[in-house]
Amino acid sequence: MRGSKLPVPLASLVVAGWLAGSPVLAQEQAGLDRLRGDWHRCVRQHFSGQAPSIEKRAAERAALAACKTEEDAYVAAELSARTAASDGAHKRGLTTRALAWISSAASYVVDPVASWFGR
Repeated sequence: MRGSKLPVPLASLVVAGWLAGSPVLAQEQAGLDRLRGDWHRCVRQHFSGQAPSIEKRAAERAALAACKTEEDAYVAAELSARTAASDGAHKRGLTTRALAWISSAASYVVDPVASWFGR
């Protein structure tokens, strides 16, 4: 039996779909990086603005409390991206298995017919 290959149109559709998803992932990552940077900047700004007489742990807690909205936005976006990634991985797994099955089934039909015509 020959190695299973995807028909050219189907393979080009798979590659096009994969390439089309890449810019979306890059944009999501850039958004996450921006939110994380905003949160870190806020914490640094509020921490450095504390009076020197305040205990370090109290200053840290105050800085984190002041930046709660930025933290919440970043955590929500991170969890959303992870959920979407795990859903996408599950769907890719199903798609990969479906394509493998189609390729295998096609090889049982296409290969014998092609060899018959080749004779």
